[in-house]
Amino acid sequence: MKAAVIVNAHAEGGVARLRWPRAARMLARRLGPVEVRFTRKAGDAAVLAHELASAGFDPVIAAGGDGTLNEVVNGLLATRCDVRVGVLPISSGGDFARTLGLGGLSGAVETLAAGYCRKVDVIRTRFQGPDGTAERHFINVASIGLGGLVTQAVRDGWRLLPGSLRYLAACIPKLAAGCVFKVRLFLDDAETGTFDVTIVSLANGRYQGGGILIAPAAAIDDGLIHVTLVEQVSLAEVVGNLRILYSGAIYSYPKVRHWQAKRVRAEAQSAVPLELDGEPVGTLPVEAEVLPHALRLISRAPEED
Repeated sequence: MKAAVIVNAHAEGGVARLRWPRAARMLARRLGPVEVRFTRKAGDAAVLAHELASAGFDPVIAAGGDGTLNEVVNGLLATRCDVRVGVLPISSGGDFARTLGLGGLSGAVETLAAGYCRKVDVIRTRFQGPDGTAERHFINVASIGLGGLVTQAVRDGWRLLPGSLRYLAACIPKLAAGCVFKVRLFLDDAETGTFDVTIVSLANGRYQGGGILIAPAAAIDDGLIHVTLVEQVSLAEVVGNLRILYSGAIYSYPKVRHWQAKRVRAEAQSAVPLELDGEPVGTLPVEAEVLPHALRLISRAPEED
C-alpha cells in the first residue's frame, strides 16, 4: 500500500514550509513515491486523513506539529479503518514526537522507513465548545486553565520564537496577572476535590509546551490518563523552579499533585479554558476517557528505547 503525507506548511508560523522540501527528499529516498496533500486551514488535516484512509492509503503521516497530528488522528478514527499513523515533526512544537523519542527529522524518517507498529491509547473528550457540547480525541496532552489561555495567546502572537520559548513567553503575562481557576475534579467517577489551580494537565504523552515534562510517568499504551495538577503558583515561583519543568522532577514540587485514572471529569462554575494537543477548543466541563490501544502508530522498535 502507498503512504500518504498530510503537510501543514503553516505550522510554527510558516517555518514548516521551509523545512518541508528537505523532509520530502528524505521521505522519497527512504519510502519511495508518496501521496502528498497540503492543508490550507484548520480542520483540513482531519478531512484529508479521512479521505486518504478511505481511499486505501497506509500509512497516513502527519507532517507538522501536535495540532496537525491531532487532526489526523481524529480523521482516521472517524473512518474506522485500521490505518497506521506516522509522525513527521517539521515544527519545533512536536511534544508527542519527544515522547516517541524520534530525535528530529532524520530520526523520524528512519522510524517511518523501518515501519515498526504498535497500538497506542487515544483519549476521547466531551467539552463545551463554541457551539455547544463537542467531542474530540487527543493523543498527547489536554490542559485546563493556564494551558488553554497560553495556546490561544500563542496563536495570536509569539510566532517568531521557537517552541519552548514561545510557550514560556506567553505564560509570563498570564502568571503575572495572577492565574488561578477553581476546578472540581472527579477521577473514575469518584470526587477527588475542588482545587485552586494554575493548570491541570490530562496526559497520554509526557511533554507539553515545547518540552515541559509535565507527566514523566505517562506511557502511551498503559490504558491510563496521567493527571498533573499544579495548585496556584506565582510567576516568581515558576521562574525560580524552571529546572523541574524539564528535568522530570515536577512531581516533587509541593504544589503539584498527580493521579492516574481511566476516566476524568473536571467542572468549574466559570468558563475555564481547555486545550487539546496545543489547540484551544473550548471550556469546562470536560469529560475524558481512555480508549485503550485504539490507534496503530509507527514508532521506534522496543530495542531502540
